Amino acid sequence: MLRDPVEAVIARLCPLFSRQADEILDLRNCVRQRIRPGLCVSCYFKLIVGSDSASQVLLSPLRAWLESNIEVVARDGESMVVEHLPLKLDPPDLESYCSQIIGEFRDNRVYATDLLTLEFRYKQAA
Repeated sequence: MLRDPVEAVIARLCPLFSRQADEILDLRNCVRQRIRPGLCVSCYFKLIVGSDSASQVLLSPLRAWLESNIEVVARDGESMVVEHLPLKLDPPDLESYCSQIIGEFRDNRVYATDLLTLEFRYKQAA
């Protein structure tokens, strides 16, 4: 039996997304080691894009796990964190999601810095 809830979620996806085994394996590896959160998000969107509407519903537990464990962090030119945003995987693909986040910062934020970097990051343990 799998002890980690996300391992169980990923295991249930394996038979349904066998054609996207690379994405499943990348996702599992990154989640287990808590590395490359951006790759996890990318894999999620690849699974969404490559699935039909019935299969997309089965990705809901994975989406919930990603949204509760990964965030978007904005850093200034000196690498200081200036804001944390929750991960919300509503858009249909990664490009749309990134455009939405960039637009949010460009249109609705003002910081005393010329350089702002956005990145995905695992949330800090409480």
